[in-house]
Amino acid sequence: MLFRTRFGAVAILFLALSALLAGCSDRGEHTVDLVRIMQGDEQCALPGREFPREIRVELLGPQVPGLLGGKGSRAPVSGVKVLFVPVDGSDLVVTPAETISDAGGLAAAKVRAGQKTGDQYLKIIPVGFESKSVTLRLISGMQIKGDEEEYRTGTIGDNSVEVRLQKDNKPAAGVPVNFKLLATSEGATSNASILSPTVVTDERGVAKTSVKLGQKTGIYQVGIEVVDPDAGFLIRSKTIKLLGFNLWAVVIAVLGGLTLFIFGMKLMGDGIQKVAGENMKKILQFFARNGIVAVLAGTLVTAVIQSSSATTVMVIGFINAGLLTLTQAIGIIFGANVGTTVTAQIISFNLSGLALPAITLGFLITLSKKREINGWGETLLGFGLLFYGMTMMSDELRVLGDFPSFKEFFKAFDCMPAEPGSWMPLGAVLGAIGIGIAATVLIQSSSAAMGIVLALAGSGLINFYTAVPLLLGTNIGTTITAMLAAAAANRVAKQAALAHTLFNVFGVVLMLILFYVPYGPERIPVFLYFINAITPGDVFAAIPQNVERHIAMAHTFFNVTVVIVLLPFLKQFASLCNWLLPIPHDSKIKIKMLEPGLLNTPSIALKQTVTAIRKMVKDAWAMVDEAVNKQFLPGVSDKERCEALAAAEERIDEMQAEVTAYLVQITRKQLTEPQSELVPLLMHCTNDAERIADHTELILQLTSRLVKNEKKLSEAGRKDLRKMWDVLNDQAKNVINALGSDNPAMVKFALKDERKINKMADKFESAHIDRLRKGNCTMTNGVIFIEMLGELAKIGDHLSNIAERTPEIQKHYVNL
Repeated sequence: MLFRTRFGAVAILFLALSALLAGCSDRGEHTVDLVRIMQGDEQCALPGREFPREIRVELLGPQVPGLLGGKGSRAPVSGVKVLFVPVDGSDLVVTPAETISDAGGLAAAKVRAGQKTGDQYLKIIPVGFESKSVTLRLISGMQIKGDEEEYRTGTIGDNSVEVRLQKDNKPAAGVPVNFKLLATSEGATSNASILSPTVVTDERGVAKTSVKLGQKTGIYQVGIEVVDPDAGFLIRSKTIKLLGFNLWAVVIAVLGGLTLFIFGMKLMGDGIQKVAGENMKKILQFFARNGIVAVLAGTLVTAVIQSSSATTVMVIGFINAGLLTLTQAIGIIFGANVGTTVTAQIISFNLSGLALPAITLGFLITLSKKREINGWGETLLGFGLLFYGMTMMSDELRVLGDFPSFKEFFKAFDCMPAEPGSWMPLGAVLGAIGIGIAATVLIQSSSAAMGIVLALAGSGLINFYTAVPLLLGTNIGTTITAMLAAAAANRVAKQAALAHTLFNVFGVVLMLILFYVPYGPERIPVFLYFINAITPGDVFAAIPQNVERHIAMAHTFFNVTVVIVLLPFLKQFASLCNWLLPIPHDSKIKIKMLEPGLLNTPSIALKQTVTAIRKMVKDAWAMVDEAVNKQFLPGVSDKERCEALAAAEERIDEMQAEVTAYLVQITRKQLTEPQSELVPLLMHCTNDAERIADHTELILQLTSRLVKNEKKLSEAGRKDLRKMWDVLNDQAKNVINALGSDNPAMVKFALKDERKINKMADKFESAHIDRLRKGNCTMTNGVIFIEMLGELAKIGDHLSNIAERTPEIQKHYVNL
């Protein structure tokens, strides 16, 4: 019931906005301002034969400014009578000779060639708007073979162009046919050529020539002209296209463009991070206090670093390190899905002209040694590379948009309804979603996959109906990164990865439902209608307008819509993940303090290192406490407890190795100067913490000697050690607390305690020597007592060393 209510609200919102925007676009206008020839111009047919393609024109109204600016669009004009009239003596036969434009402004007719040969003309007249009439040319008496045929580049196609001439139902022999190379994909430097520029038709009325293609994939235009009045042929230049295809060149160009695109995207994100500082990433942890703020944090950070996958991987790391709860993480993931749409919005604008200037200027700026200026340079350089790579992909795919084989391939998952007003084919929709998933899993970047979708749409290989399911697939495919990152993480991190997947799957299901909620007289899916209404240009026109911007807007509003729907149920969504992937009651969530996933955020990684060192000091001090107060002072040597303390000391040694290795990995990242200076301080602190634990073993050895001596320390000696212990204990607590706060007073107290300890050690040693002289203590116990004073003093020195370095730690990485 709740789902139906929520879905109903979303549908009503789309309908209301669409109705409002539809009213603003003035679609009811019936003024014909433009007649656009969609299909059928420049066709050839033999006398008495039907031309292969029907004539199709589109009637459009005046230019309407876009709601959000831009060039705007022209609305189709329906209900207008259209006449198809042969002119200039043409004997073309048109069926029907008049028709009415449909809801999409389209009017169509089939044409049969008469007995006249040569150029024939057909005038298309919108009744009532005769001034907008257009005339197209048809060619009778000629048939061409080879137009839009595909050949390998660098080859000579046998009989690549064949012209057949016929008059009075008989082959026209002995007629000269002229062939001229008009344009090539390589421009003036092309080595393409026509082997026989002029060929006379044989007894079958056929003239053949071969064309040598260049090395570059693209269109090679050939003009065909027949001028022989005596034979009854006056055909001005008819242009045909030969399609040259170089597979390896295409693959290299597309993959090269994709590589530059991904590298530019990463470089731009890294540059922005240098400019904005690491506070952008710290937002994920420290501004995720409630759902809305978490969403905003995830959106902002993802928009900056240009990768939702990177954001979710960081979130997994934060969870595994115990820095985020599941609910906070889900909020950030929601925001990351919105933030990742910024990339598509950027690349949907035609800014390719800025690519090379941005690359040049950005490179020069990166030569600066100042971090922030260098960051601006990387941002600009990345921006240029992104658009240069996008242009490479788009240019290559745009050429392939004319290749029939590629058109047929993409028709396999074409999601456009078969007829206006009919449903989108479900099988094709699911197939497109699957392709989007596979492509994103393979590339490991939804932004890069979206770049490919935009390039395909810009080249005309896919339409808006197909692009939207593809982008839905990219949203599901991008979740694989979080799943892989969570594979070795704790249960809560796995729940967060599951939440990312469920969120995107839910969004796709919601959009699938909206695909089958029609709206408007054209019965367009309500979500697609809404996107078309708020975006400049008409993407549903016979020649789609502004397709890339429509796709980017669909990507953004899809994710925003899903966030709006699910945000009120953030806690329930977390509960669902907990139910689907429960945490056993008898298990404890394993927290990995030194999480590798945090290394890309050095500030937080250093903070985790400080936390780990604090734990080392705390654990080492607990060991010393037990050794002194439960074994040495009572004069008891418990073998079982000694073994437990030895195992704990080994664990401290392991922690020292882990912290040191982690700090070494941090140094391999881009660090600020204060961060670089902090690393050696933390290494020294780690060593001091480990040495404090080492003193446990030495104290246990003293205890063993004391027990073997079978004589306890004198009461005065034990009293002195307890006094010294109280001060040392106070120092340890101050050091531990100082590592976890920004209170400088605790550091001062710790250093003050260390001075007291040194004075007490000297004083108690002198007093003990007096007791030895008076015979109040045995020589063996006396040596043990003095050694114990030394052990406590050394522990105090190690604590003091940590305390001296703590102010710098507090300054940068404690109070975050």
